[in-house]
Amino acid sequence: MATDRKILQWLENQLFDGALVLGQELPDERHIAAAIGATRNATHQALKDLETLGVVRLFEGKRRQVIAQLVRDPAASAAPALKLHMATAEYPLRDIVHTRVLLETWAVRRADAEHPAMKELTAIMDQMDREDVGLKDFHRLEVAFHVALTRLAGNSLVTGLTTSLRDSIYEYTMSLVGYVPLWSATATRLRAEHRAIYAAVESGDNELAARMVAEHIEGHYLEAGVDPDRKQRSSASVFVEPETDEEGEVRPLTASSPLSTTVADSRASDADLPDSAPAPREGLGTFSEPADDVEDAPAEAVGEGRAEDSEETAGEDPDTRAGERAAADSKKFDSTL
Repeated sequence: MATDRKILQWLENQLFDGALVLGQELPDERHIAAAIGATRNATHQALKDLETLGVVRLFEGKRRQVIAQLVRDPAASAAPALKLHMATAEYPLRDIVHTRVLLETWAVRRADAEHPAMKELTAIMDQMDREDVGLKDFHRLEVAFHVALTRLAGNSLVTGLTTSLRDSIYEYTMSLVGYVPLWSATATRLRAEHRAIYAAVESGDNELAARMVAEHIEGHYLEAGVDPDRKQRSSASVFVEPETDEEGEVRPLTASSPLSTTVADSRASDADLPDSAPAPREGLGTFSEPADDVEDAPAEAVGEGRAEDSEETAGEDPDTRAGERAAADSKKFDSTL
């Protein structure tokens, strides 16, 4: 078993036995290494890997000693992996909305009005009512309100699942700001709906609160004119099966050129264009080459002149026409002298 997995198993046992609590500082590396039966160097590297995953936080103490601390909310460490999973989904927004409605309405129907999370909800709503709250802080508080709602049911797994969606919920709700008609009106509506949900839970009408939560979540997207069932237009929605060598080992996928994405996007946009050039509009003629002796005359004028000449000279003798042309050329020559 890998060293980091040994540490995770050890942490799980310690938490289950009550020897550790979330947010507590862990023993030093020497003690952890002895507890899991690994070398100190391997333990040090495993703790760094767990910090990257968001399970522990490392600090530098005296004499450059590394101090490890267990995070207070380990469910948040699942967020990066979940975001990668959502990047491959065909309907990521729909999946987020449906999952939120499923988890939050289930929790609110089983909410306990005496749960300590009620005070947390009150504090969050008060912060959202502040006039100086920024746009990003408002949406972080919006997400925190819904995570706190799930705590009312006392089911830590449901709360953990909602917490793992925190980053995805924040990003999608932030992206809706530019689509709503007037953000200040939307913010006022969200605050009022939070208060109404809280009042329903406080009065014991959990069924009403659950319906309010569902309408609150879905209404946010409907107001912005965003369809959660819209398919994601991204190359990330295409599943690629990895190649394996003769020994069955997975080969790393070759990075595709950025040009391929550009070409794909160009083809998608070209699909909206007509297959051929539009036909010329009525009244617009095509250009023809001018006659040799008329360089600047328009094509129509040249055509009309030739037609008139042909009509006037249709009944004349060829010798007469030749003589007239010679006389005209003589006059032009004299005028240039």
